[in-house]
Amino acid sequence: MRARTILLVAAVAAAGFSCGSRFPVTVHVSMPGVTPFPPGAFGEIVVTDFRNDAPVPELDAGLELQSYLASEFRRSFDGKVSVLPLPEATPVPPAFWKEAAAGRNGPVFVTGTVRLVTQVRKALKKDLNVPVDGPFDNVSRALIELRRWTMIVDLAVVAGETGETIYARTFQDDRDYIDLEKPAEFAFSELSAALRDRLFPILLGSSTIEKRTLLRR
Repeated sequence: MRARTILLVAAVAAAGFSCGSRFPVTVHVSMPGVTPFPPGAFGEIVVTDFRNDAPVPELDAGLELQSYLASEFRRSFDGKVSVLPLPEATPVPPAFWKEAAAGRNGPVFVTGTVRLVTQVRKALKKDLNVPVDGPFDNVSRALIELRRWTMIVDLAVVAGETGETIYARTFQDDRDYIDLEKPAEFAFSELSAALRDRLFPILLGSSTIEKRTLLRR
């Protein structure tokens, strides 16, 4: 609430400074996350390894995602955070979750599958420094190659008490790199951060920074 107030005060000050201007003012406002889970709905978050549906030779995305999410949950969640390996059985039977929940304080399990895939794509690069004769186009364009990394996470939150899935969603993000030799670890780091920014407001009700436009008469 304090951060939101500060941002709003800054916005008003900026608007006042530009007195007489009719241009809109863009501000950043801290907004509370919308979560389907009521406060105190769970006391422990258990992160499993994620089944890796499209393994790349240089990176085990399933284990890396487990480690990353567990580390980030520990920074943001007041309760206990732990990790758990998945059984080989697919799909995981509800009895597994109930047994794993024994002795824990109202746990939920964060689990799912991950696919990290890459492809080389061609894209147009605009070069504004080279004029082109003609009345319709003064921009030079050329084809360049980009390496696109895509991460798709089918994520589920399972209640330990019942063994039932209480939340499920598919997250997908892409990153393009001019460097065709960009390692998988680099792309995974950026894509995991994007997943965190989308997941945590939902699961934990974390605040998000959103753009707002103030209109002046």
